[in-house]
Amino acid sequence: METGAIAEFDFEELCRLEPELARLEADARATHDDGSRRFYCSNFVWLPMYTRLRQILGAYRRPGPGEEKVGPLYEASQFEAAYVHLSRMLPPCRACGCAVFEPVREAQLRELA
Repeated sequence: METGAIAEFDFEELCRLEPELARLEADARATHDDGSRRFYCSNFVWLPMYTRLRQILGAYRRPGPGEEKVGPLYEASQFEAAYVHLSRMLPPCRACGCAVFEPVREAQLRELA
């Protein structure tokens, strides 16, 4: 995998380098809106996932013992691509206050993609 701003996004490779990312993806895939509540807020579910993502990928990654703060796990472009990849797995908000902002979120995701 290349490093730098032009690096290609290879989620499987990132998961190989950081297994916690694969667990985060599994959690995102397992998230669903079963309709049992009056509303569903994707952002409420995403916030803890986003916090985990920041700790394992990108500029705010917490390095392991003896790990240098360089390479694809520290690149902003990889964080942004993973952000889009993971957040799109979540069901959309339904009947919550966030629904008003859904078009803005979708526009931001398109810009990052």
